[in-house]
Amino acid sequence: MSKQFSVIVVPHDNRTTWNFRVSYRWAIAFVILATVGMIAGFAFVVTYGRVATAAHRSMTLTHENDELRTRLAEVDSLKVEMLHLHALGLQLKSMLGIALSPEDSTLVASLSPADQSPSISTEEEAGAVGAGEQRLMLDSMPSMWPLKGFVTKEFHITGGEKDPNYHPGMDIAAPRETPVFAVADGVVEMSGFDETYGWMVEIDHGYGLRSVYGHNSRNLVNVGDRVTRGKTIAFVGSTGKSTAPHLHFEVRENGVPVDPRKYLLN
Repeated sequence: MSKQFSVIVVPHDNRTTWNFRVSYRWAIAFVILATVGMIAGFAFVVTYGRVATAAHRSMTLTHENDELRTRLAEVDSLKVEMLHLHALGLQLKSMLGIALSPEDSTLVASLSPADQSPSISTEEEAGAVGAGEQRLMLDSMPSMWPLKGFVTKEFHITGGEKDPNYHPGMDIAAPRETPVFAVADGVVEMSGFDETYGWMVEIDHGYGLRSVYGHNSRNLVNVGDRVTRGKTIAFVGSTGKSTAPHLHFEVRENGVPVDPRKYLLN
């Protein structure tokens, strides 16, 4: 007969005792299972603790990154606003016939955002942080008129898109096939047909600035083309929702339309 253990249970209220017999084999199996269970439980607690700590740290880092992105966006927005003020100063000097001073270039350089602008190549930007960046900032401002013509409708977005007078840009009347110029250096982000704007071109100037040219008779640029201020990109037409030849011109800051006159210097 195999060896056995006897387990006796004695109640405190003098009731009948219980006597259990357990073989050595089952006793050893129970001890092994209990030991394995304790080790597994300990490993689970340790692993869960590490996972929970890593998850908490990941959530903390994600939150900190979101806050950092928000602060960087605010800083870039302030830099763009400072650039607007400087552009007004340049406009006044231009109107008064005052030449630009070295301080103007220094100020422009100090306002340069850290982001790369698509209006200049990576190699050129990396190798010319000083004078190149100063030139880049000025060349990226949509300050040149896209064509010579008569403004028939001004910018108006006060009442929102439901306002019947809503107009996110400026309409400039000109004869059909009048050349349309890029108002600043940049990269063509869109060149194609839109139901509202007809044949249109959209240029990314960097620093959150974009310009839009609508109702063209035809476009001369393709998506991805780098253009410089004054380059002919299209011709005036009356395509899309238009009743007469004219150019619909927009300037957008971070995707939001703003009054083009905020930038136009002459």
